[in-house]
Amino acid sequence: MISGCPHARSMFTYSMRRGLTHAKLKCLKHLLQVVAIKQLNRDGNQGNKEFLVEVLMLSLLHHQNLVNLVGYCADGEQRLLVYEYMPLGSLEDHLHDLPPDKEPLDWNTRMKIAAGAAKGLEYLHDKAQPPVIYRDFKSSNILLGDDFHPKLSDFGLAKLGPVGDKSHVSTRVMGTYGYCAPEYAMTGQLTVKSDVYSFGVVLLELITGRKAIDSTRPHGEQNLVSWMTTLIHNRLW
Repeated sequence: MISGCPHARSMFTYSMRRGLTHAKLKCLKHLLQVVAIKQLNRDGNQGNKEFLVEVLMLSLLHHQNLVNLVGYCADGEQRLLVYEYMPLGSLEDHLHDLPPDKEPLDWNTRMKIAAGAAKGLEYLHDKAQPPVIYRDFKSSNILLGDDFHPKLSDFGLAKLGPVGDKSHVSTRVMGTYGYCAPEYAMTGQLTVKSDVYSFGVVLLELITGRKAIDSTRPHGEQNLVSWMTTLIHNRLW
Protein backbone atom coordinates (compact mmCIF):
# COMPACT_ATOMS: atom_id res chain seq x y z
CA MET A 1 0.00 0.00 0.00
CA ILE A 2 1.26 3.49 -0.84
CA SER A 3 0.57 6.32 1.55
CA GLY A 4 2.22 9.07 -0.45
CA CYS A 5 4.93 10.16 -2.82
CA PRO A 6 7.79 12.12 -1.17
CA HIS A 7 8.29 15.75 -2.20
CA ALA A 8 5.30 15.63 -4.54
CA ARG A 9 2.09 17.63 -4.37
CA SER A 10 0.24 16.06 -7.27
CA MET A 11 -0.23 12.80 -9.08
CA PHE A 12 -0.76 12.52 -12.81
CA THR A 13 -2.61 9.94 -14.84
CA TYR A 14 -3.27 9.64 -18.55
CA SER A 15 -6.58 9.30 -20.26
CA MET A 16 -7.02 9.15 -24.02
CA ARG A 17 -10.03 11.45 -23.75
CA ARG A 18 -8.67 14.11 -21.42
CA GLY A 19 -4.90 13.90 -21.91
CA LEU A 20 -2.57 14.70 -19.03
CA THR A 21 -4.67 15.57 -16.00
CA HIS A 22 -4.10 16.22 -12.32
CA ALA A 23 -5.29 13.76 -9.73
CA LYS A 24 -4.90 14.15 -6.01
CA LEU A 25 -2.07 12.20 -4.43
CA LYS A 26 -4.47 10.80 -1.84
CA CYS A 27 -5.77 8.39 -4.48
CA LEU A 28 -2.66 6.31 -3.81
CA LYS A 29 -3.84 5.60 -0.28
CA HIS A 30 -6.58 3.39 -1.65
CA LEU A 31 -4.27 1.15 -3.69
CA LEU A 32 -4.10 -2.05 -1.68
CA GLN A 33 -1.17 -3.47 -3.62
CA VAL A 34 2.57 -3.60 -3.40
CA VAL A 35 4.21 -1.35 -5.96
CA ALA A 36 7.69 -0.45 -7.17
CA ILE A 37 8.70 3.21 -7.39
CA LYS A 38 11.40 4.34 -9.78
CA GLN A 39 13.01 7.76 -9.42
CA LEU A 40 14.36 9.10 -12.69
CA ASN A 41 17.55 11.04 -13.18
CA ARG A 42 16.76 14.73 -12.86
CA ASP A 43 19.75 15.88 -14.92
CA GLY A 44 19.21 17.20 -18.44
CA ASN A 45 16.34 17.13 -20.91
CA GLN A 46 16.93 13.51 -21.93
CA GLY A 47 15.70 12.14 -18.60
CA ASN A 48 12.55 14.25 -18.77
CA LYS A 49 11.90 13.14 -22.35
CA GLU A 50 12.27 9.48 -21.40
CA PHE A 51 9.88 10.02 -18.48
CA LEU A 52 7.20 11.45 -20.78
CA VAL A 53 7.70 8.70 -23.36
CA GLU A 54 7.37 5.99 -20.72
CA VAL A 55 4.22 7.48 -19.21
CA LEU A 56 2.52 7.86 -22.58
CA MET A 57 3.60 4.46 -23.90
CA LEU A 58 2.54 2.49 -20.84
CA SER A 59 -0.73 4.42 -20.61
CA LEU A 60 -1.65 3.47 -24.17
CA LEU A 61 -0.18 -0.05 -24.36
CA HIS A 62 -1.71 -2.93 -22.42
CA HIS A 63 -0.63 -6.56 -22.65
CA GLN A 64 -0.01 -9.42 -20.23
CA ASN A 65 3.70 -9.28 -21.06
CA LEU A 66 4.15 -5.54 -20.51
CA VAL A 67 4.62 -4.13 -17.01
CA ASN A 68 1.67 -2.11 -15.70
CA LEU A 69 2.14 1.56 -14.84
CA VAL A 70 0.11 2.28 -11.70
CA GLY A 71 0.78 6.01 -11.73
CA TYR A 72 3.42 8.68 -11.84
CA CYS A 73 4.46 11.91 -10.20
CA ALA A 74 5.81 15.10 -11.77
CA ASP A 75 6.42 17.85 -9.26
CA GLY A 76 9.08 20.46 -10.00
CA GLU A 77 12.17 18.45 -10.88
CA GLN A 78 10.87 15.30 -9.23
CA ARG A 79 10.00 12.47 -11.62
CA LEU A 80 8.67 9.22 -10.17
CA LEU A 81 7.13 6.21 -11.90
CA VAL A 82 4.93 3.80 -9.96
CA TYR A 83 4.78 0.25 -11.34
CA GLU A 84 3.20 -2.99 -10.31
CA TYR A 85 5.67 -4.92 -8.16
CA MET A 86 7.44 -7.81 -9.87
CA PRO A 87 8.53 -10.07 -6.99
CA LEU A 88 11.20 -12.12 -8.76
CA GLY A 89 13.25 -9.20 -10.04
CA SER A 90 14.76 -9.17 -13.52
CA LEU A 91 15.88 -11.96 -15.81
CA GLU A 92 19.43 -10.65 -15.43
CA ASP A 93 19.21 -11.38 -11.68
CA HIS A 94 18.59 -15.07 -12.46
CA LEU A 95 21.20 -15.49 -15.18
CA HIS A 96 24.39 -13.77 -14.07
CA ASP A 97 26.57 -13.55 -10.96
CA LEU A 98 24.38 -15.94 -9.00
CA PRO A 99 25.19 -16.44 -5.31
CA PRO A 100 26.34 -19.97 -4.39
CA ASP A 101 23.02 -20.85 -2.78
CA LYS A 102 20.89 -19.85 -5.78
CA GLU A 103 19.81 -22.49 -8.27
CA PRO A 104 20.10 -21.61 -11.99
CA LEU A 105 16.90 -21.46 -13.99
CA ASP A 106 15.86 -24.79 -15.46
CA TRP A 107 15.45 -25.16 -19.21
CA ASN A 108 11.64 -25.06 -19.23
CA THR A 109 11.60 -21.82 -17.23
CA ARG A 110 14.13 -20.23 -19.57
CA MET A 111 12.02 -21.06 -22.60
CA LYS A 112 8.85 -19.87 -20.85
CA ILE A 113 10.49 -16.50 -20.22
CA ALA A 114 11.72 -16.29 -23.82
CA ALA A 115 8.26 -17.10 -25.19
CA GLY A 116 6.55 -14.54 -22.96
CA ALA A 117 9.03 -11.80 -23.83
CA ALA A 118 8.55 -12.63 -27.52
CA LYS A 119 4.78 -12.20 -27.12
CA GLY A 120 5.37 -8.78 -25.63
CA LEU A 121 7.48 -7.78 -28.63
CA GLU A 122 4.91 -9.24 -31.02
CA TYR A 123 2.25 -7.04 -29.44
CA LEU A 124 4.40 -3.92 -29.82
CA HIS A 125 5.34 -4.68 -33.42
CA ASP A 126 2.19 -6.26 -34.86
CA LYS A 127 -0.79 -5.33 -32.66
CA ALA A 128 -0.07 -1.77 -31.53
CA GLN A 129 -1.14 0.95 -33.97
CA PRO A 130 1.15 2.53 -34.94
CA PRO A 131 3.77 -0.12 -34.21
CA VAL A 132 6.18 0.53 -31.35
CA ILE A 133 9.90 -0.22 -31.44
CA TYR A 134 11.08 -1.02 -27.92
CA ARG A 135 14.74 -0.10 -28.58
CA ASP A 136 16.11 -1.37 -25.27
CA PHE A 137 15.33 -5.08 -25.13
CA LYS A 138 17.77 -6.70 -22.68
CA SER A 139 17.75 -9.15 -19.79
CA SER A 140 17.68 -6.42 -17.12
CA ASN A 141 14.49 -4.98 -18.65
CA ILE A 142 12.59 -8.28 -18.52
CA LEU A 143 10.92 -8.37 -15.11
CA LEU A 144 9.56 -11.55 -13.58
CA GLY A 145 6.32 -12.00 -11.69
CA ASP A 146 4.96 -15.01 -9.86
CA ASP A 147 5.84 -18.33 -11.50
CA PHE A 148 8.44 -16.45 -13.62
CA HIS A 149 5.84 -14.69 -15.75
CA PRO A 150 7.86 -12.18 -17.84
CA LYS A 151 6.95 -8.56 -18.54
CA LEU A 152 8.87 -5.95 -20.53
CA SER A 153 9.70 -2.79 -18.60
CA ASP A 154 11.47 0.56 -19.04
CA PHE A 155 9.93 2.15 -22.14
CA GLY A 156 11.83 5.43 -21.95
CA LEU A 157 13.65 4.76 -25.24
CA ALA A 158 10.63 3.36 -27.12
CA LYS A 159 9.88 4.87 -30.51
CA LEU A 160 6.87 4.80 -32.81
CA GLY A 161 7.70 2.65 -35.80
CA PRO A 162 7.39 3.41 -39.52
CA VAL A 163 3.93 3.60 -41.06
CA GLY A 164 2.62 3.55 -44.61
CA ASP A 165 5.32 3.01 -47.21
CA LYS A 166 8.16 3.98 -44.87
CA SER A 167 10.66 1.21 -44.18
CA HIS A 168 12.40 2.72 -41.16
CA VAL A 169 12.59 5.59 -38.69
CA SER A 170 15.75 7.70 -38.69
CA THR A 171 16.77 8.54 -35.14
CA ARG A 172 19.68 9.05 -32.81
CA VAL A 173 21.26 5.72 -31.91
CA MET A 174 20.18 4.69 -28.41
CA GLY A 175 20.17 1.43 -26.51
CA THR A 176 22.66 -0.77 -24.69
CA TYR A 177 26.01 -1.90 -26.05
CA GLY A 178 25.96 -5.61 -26.82
CA TYR A 179 22.23 -5.64 -27.58
CA CYS A 180 22.05 -2.95 -30.26
CA ALA A 181 21.59 -4.20 -33.85
CA PRO A 182 24.71 -3.39 -35.91
CA GLU A 183 22.81 -1.93 -38.88
CA TYR A 184 20.97 0.47 -36.55
CA ALA A 185 24.21 1.41 -34.77
CA MET A 186 25.89 2.21 -38.09
CA THR A 187 23.08 4.03 -39.90
CA GLY A 188 20.60 5.26 -37.28
CA GLN A 189 17.84 3.63 -39.33
CA LEU A 190 15.51 1.96 -36.85
CA THR A 191 13.11 -0.89 -37.68
CA VAL A 192 11.34 -3.60 -35.71
CA LYS A 193 14.17 -5.89 -36.80
CA SER A 194 16.40 -4.00 -34.38
CA ASP A 195 14.31 -5.39 -31.51
CA VAL A 196 14.43 -8.87 -33.05
CA TYR A 197 18.24 -8.71 -33.02
CA SER A 198 18.19 -7.73 -29.34
CA PHE A 199 15.83 -10.61 -28.63
CA GLY A 200 18.35 -12.95 -30.24
CA VAL A 201 21.05 -11.68 -27.89
CA VAL A 202 18.85 -12.35 -24.86
CA LEU A 203 18.05 -15.80 -26.24
CA LEU A 204 21.79 -16.49 -26.41
CA GLU A 205 22.08 -15.35 -22.79
CA LEU A 206 19.36 -17.81 -21.83
CA ILE A 207 21.00 -20.66 -23.73
CA THR A 208 24.62 -20.08 -22.72
CA GLY A 209 24.31 -18.35 -19.36
CA ARG A 210 26.82 -15.74 -20.55
CA LYS A 211 26.50 -11.96 -20.48
CA ALA A 212 26.05 -9.98 -23.69
CA ILE A 213 29.29 -8.17 -22.88
CA ASP A 214 31.72 -9.62 -20.32
CA SER A 215 35.09 -7.88 -19.96
CA THR A 216 36.30 -10.55 -17.51
CA ARG A 217 36.49 -13.18 -20.26
CA PRO A 218 39.33 -13.66 -22.78
CA HIS A 219 39.40 -11.08 -25.58
CA GLY A 220 37.71 -13.28 -28.20
CA GLU A 221 34.88 -14.21 -25.83
CA GLN A 222 33.91 -10.82 -24.39
CA ASN A 223 31.17 -10.10 -26.95
CA LEU A 224 28.58 -12.88 -26.82
CA VAL A 225 27.38 -12.50 -30.42
CA SER A 226 30.91 -12.36 -31.85
CA TRP A 227 31.97 -15.37 -29.80
CA MET A 228 28.94 -17.40 -30.88
CA THR A 229 29.41 -16.36 -34.53
CA THR A 230 32.97 -17.69 -34.41
CA LEU A 231 31.84 -20.98 -32.88
CA ILE A 232 29.19 -21.47 -35.56
CA HIS A 233 31.59 -20.48 -38.35
CA ASN A 234 34.12 -23.04 -37.09
CA ARG A 235 31.36 -25.60 -36.56
CA LEU A 236 32.11 -25.82 -32.86
CA TRP A 237 28.48 -25.26 -31.82
